Amino acid sequence: MPEGHACAYCGSEMDPIRTPPESSWGGEMHHICFNDDCSYFTNSWKALQNQGIDKTGYRCRMDPRGGCGPAPVWSEDALKDLIVKEEPDEITSFSWFRAHDLGRDDETPDGDFYTKPRFVDHLDSCALETVEQIYGRLTPEGSTILDLMAGPDSHLGKVYDSTIVVGLGLNKSELEANPVLCEHVIHDLNSDPHLPFSDNRFDVVVNTVSVDYLTQPLEVFREVSRVLKPDGLFIVVFSNRMFTPKAVNVWKTSTEKQRVELVRRFFSLSGRLAIQGYYESSGKPRPKDDKYFGHGIPSDPIYAVWGKPTNKSTNLMH
Repeated sequence: MPEGHACAYCGSEMDPIRTPPESSWGGEMHHICFNDDCSYFTNSWKALQNQGIDKTGYRCRMDPRGGCGPAPVWSEDALKDLIVKEEPDEITSFSWFRAHDLGRDDETPDGDFYTKPRFVDHLDSCALETVEQIYGRLTPEGSTILDLMAGPDSHLGKVYDSTIVVGLGLNKSELEANPVLCEHVIHDLNSDPHLPFSDNRFDVVVNTVSVDYLTQPLEVFREVSRVLKPDGLFIVVFSNRMFTPKAVNVWKTSTEKQRVELVRRFFSLSGRLAIQGYYESSGKPRPKDDKYFGHGIPSDPIYAVWGKPTNKSTNLMH
């Protein structure tokens, strides 16, 4: 298997595509070789043409785990509209934001706001199960995990005995109530985005329904990249619930679709994290035991974006 995202058949750099959430690829970020002279594409096109199947072929596709497979195409331009492109002037800058966008209605210190513990359900049971499934699929057994902006609920579901979970949050009582934490740290990321951990410590960092409270998201995302191992994963999960006074203004004024794009920009604009996948779950029936059941409100939507550090050599781990 070639390193990076080079095609195994022609060596060309493969382009990232954003796959539809409803596809069998589940919204993950895949890479496809769009070199029209690639032998994988030309040979499949000719082979199908010889079978009487015109204008059909396959391009080489690489999934987020490095496995290669066919991507069916019906023309030379098919799927090219899904290529993810970043504007050069948006890589490390928040210049496209107004100063007001990262402000909040309540600008009092977060440490004061969270002095009183809030033992509330942030998601209904159906949505929580979806989150647990996402983390279960993406988190390898025996991982060292950082739960960023943690509270009393783990959201991780089943945690193996070999897994180490560290929680970073603002309320001691909430963190002590979290059943999976091996240790916890009290730290205000909006006051100081520096993470109090050594480089390359964690296999996985998760952030659950809290990204909307970050007033310095790029700095935090860059810090996540620093504390992740070179092959680590940062998973950001969010929904549409929030403590309105503490959510940043741009989040409150955005649609749910725009919030997905906003989180994607946090990854790309950090300059240190490359998106690997995306997942969306919405429109499911609300659980019958939920207090909002019967009000015509579906289960809480779940959105997840995940990515890996860039420009970090795996040789650091040896």
